[in-house]
Amino acid sequence: MNKPTLGLIAGCYVHSEGLPVSVFYIWLDRIMKLEKHEIGNMALFRCPKDPRTMSFPMGPIPLPQEPPLARTLRSSVNEGHYVIYLHDKQHNNFVPAWPQLVPAQFKRRSRSPSQTCTPSPSGTPSRNTGTRIAVRMRDKCCLITGQAAVKRARGGNFTGLEVAHIYPLMGVGVPEWTATLSASARAQVLTRQAADRPHNAMLLRADIHSLFDDYQWSIWSEQGIHKIVRFEKSGATVLEQYPTANLRPSSLNTTDPCNMELLLAHLHVALLIHVRGVGKRAVAGFNATLL
Repeated sequence: MNKPTLGLIAGCYVHSEGLPVSVFYIWLDRIMKLEKHEIGNMALFRCPKDPRTMSFPMGPIPLPQEPPLARTLRSSVNEGHYVIYLHDKQHNNFVPAWPQLVPAQFKRRSRSPSQTCTPSPSGTPSRNTGTRIAVRMRDKCCLITGQAAVKRARGGNFTGLEVAHIYPLMGVGVPEWTATLSASARAQVLTRQAADRPHNAMLLRADIHSLFDDYQWSIWSEQGIHKIVRFEKSGATVLEQYPTANLRPSSLNTTDPCNMELLLAHLHVALLIHVRGVGKRAVAGFNATLL
């Protein structure tokens, strides 16, 4: 039997308080193809050497001497290399694993010259003007930087602030995109009309909107705190001074707040784009494995 191909999973996370081990496990569960009985049984062991320079003998891979990282650890993940085992609870031992990453190919989100009204292929405006107005009234400022619209007699001046869609309108009905959604989140964006609503949008400064559409940053919500997660050391450096997003509930009874499940789906896509193949975007037809 041939030795499994050594694959890599990689990504640089910049987090205000470091990335907790418990959260890292949750993220890995989302981007790895695991059988139902394997979810929650993954164990990470510290690899003393760079696995790309190591040769593994045929047969069972020896278990590292150090214990695995506990899934409940709140301390930050340390830099380094790790090998993955699955915990066989029935026999109380650890089995080496080479699970595949979730296959995913995502087209880069397109941006039009005007972010307030995107032309459709027919040349007619395709974005809901009512949604744009409702989100402006709901958020009033960039939810990351706090930059507010300039007040003036005839209404706020929102120049430099844009209404950003969380789940891309181009992904409506596209299997590669809808596969990242839970059933309840999918129901929120079944059609382009349904997706172009306030629950799928938030007000962002123009440059931060561009970085959001490019998945250079995302949001991880935990215990009511919405933490900014940046990918790559050179990615979204403008966000270094902003550790959290201000996703406060809507002050308008008629306007829905940002949908948390759609935000989680955005993070999921960012993970699939960045945390695989040494952080490189996947090539069509490429299926990485993970050690």
